[in-house]
Amino acid sequence: MEMRDVVTGFYVDVLERLVDKGVVSKSDSVLVVCGGPLDEKVMAMVGFGQVTVTNLDDTMSSNFQDAENLTYQNDSFDLVVVHAGLHHCYSPHRALLEMYRVARKCAVAFEARDSLMIRTAVRFGLTEDYETHAIRMNNGLGGGVANGPVPNFIYRWTEDEVRKAVASFDPAHAPTVSFFYDLRIPVQRFTQAGNRLMRAFALAIEPASRLFARLLPKQCNEFAFAVVKANELQPWMETAVRMRLDKKRGDRTPNPILSDAEFEKWEENGRIW
Repeated sequence: MEMRDVVTGFYVDVLERLVDKGVVSKSDSVLVVCGGPLDEKVMAMVGFGQVTVTNLDDTMSSNFQDAENLTYQNDSFDLVVVHAGLHHCYSPHRALLEMYRVARKCAVAFEARDSLMIRTAVRFGLTEDYETHAIRMNNGLGGGVANGPVPNFIYRWTEDEVRKAVASFDPAHAPTVSFFYDLRIPVQRFTQAGNRLMRAFALAIEPASRLFARLLPKQCNEFAFAVVKANELQPWMETAVRMRLDKKRGDRTPNPILSDAEFEKWEENGRIW
C-alpha cells in the first residue's frame, strides 16, 4: 500500500486555501526561508511566479539567508513561508518574527504541534525530541541546529505560543492567525531505520489518518499557521494617533504612548514600523 503524500499535499492545500480566501494571490512575491527543492516544487504546483528560496546550506539554495537574521527590509515580500525549518533554528521564535517583519501580507509556517499524542509518542520511542535521525542520514555532518552536526531540539508549537510571540513583537496591531492541521505517519523514517514492525503498523493505520485528523485535529502532528498582518491599530493605539493629530494641530496634550518617530511612520504607511 502506498502512502499518500501528506507532506506535499498538506503544504499545497494550506497555500491554496490562503489563495482561495484572498489572503494572498499567485502574483504575489514570495520568500521561502530554510527552503530547497521541495519548496520550489510546491510553489510551482500552487502557481506562484515570483519566488525567492533561501537557505543556510548552499546545496539546498544558492540564495544564502539566515532565517534568524534576514537581510531584507521590513515588508519586502508579500508572503513569507517556512516548511519544517523553524525547529532547526537556535531560536524558532526569532525566525518566525523575522518572517513576520519582512512579510507585507502574511507569514506562513509549517511545523509540528505540541500535543498529548506527540508527548506519548516520544515517551514510547515512536518519535524523538532531538533530531538524531537527520544527523545519521547526513553522515554526522549536518541536518541539525543551523544545519550543523549537533542534533536540534524539535520545537513543537501551540496556538497560544504563536499568538503570544507575535503580540509581543507587534503590540500596536492585532494580526489574524489561522491554524491548519493534518496527520503525518513517519513510514519513511521507519523504513530507513529498518523497523519493519513499525512500518507495517504505520501502513495498516494510515487509511484511518484522515478520519483521525478530522475528529481530533489538535492531536495531529502536522501543523501550520498563517499570520496575516493588520494595518488597523489596537484601540488604545488609535487613541494615541488621535492625540498625536491633535498635538500636530496645536494641542499641547502630552502623549506617552506614541513617539514622534512612530507617528511619522504611521503617517507614511499606516503602520508603527
